[in-house]
Amino acid sequence: MDETSQALDLGAFKHVVVPIGVIIGLGVARIVMSMSEYIQQRKHVRFSTVHAVWSILLFLLFVGTWWFLWGLRSVEAERWTFFTLIYLLAGPALIYLPSILLLPEVPDAGELDLGSLFDRVGRPIFLCLAAFGLWLTCTELYLLRQPFLVPERAFQGMSVGAFLIGAVFPSRRMAAAVGAFTLVVVAVSWATVRAKLG
Repeated sequence: MDETSQALDLGAFKHVVVPIGVIIGLGVARIVMSMSEYIQQRKHVRFSTVHAVWSILLFLLFVGTWWFLWGLRSVEAERWTFFTLIYLLAGPALIYLPSILLLPEVPDAGELDLGSLFDRVGRPIFLCLAAFGLWLTCTELYLLRQPFLVPERAFQGMSVGAFLIGAVFPSRRMAAAVGAFTLVVVAVSWATVRAKLG
């Protein structure tokens, strides 16, 4: 940021990020409420390790996105427009949709097989998450004006690549492989290059 540019006043910044935080809060609430429902209705739910990994991964993506928002406080005031807000809302929405697909309600009759979910909804989940990875990269390049060649880009590129492979070959086995790989990538990324607030 040059000397003539000024970031938003902190009060104004909080105002514009509230709707983004609402989507993130809804996503976290969806994960917690669904897990609670599945435990309560466990006689009608067939649990799955793959599903648990993806639930944890989505939780980490929501929390990581919330953590990432703090960096946007340095964006110059003139770059904050209505369209910037719409664009920023799209990122959390791209991980909220997979949380809805991955965490359906327990049916009144029959059984909810969490392991077979990816047979039905794998492709849209993977496509949303690939789009989220691209959104994150574009946000850092355009709004935060970060250089292209930073360690974060490698983590983002690996995740987007894994999600696209999952979208091309959606299956339970692919979901397990991509989920385990991405969980490691996200954990290492947030624990190293994104660990500090600011």
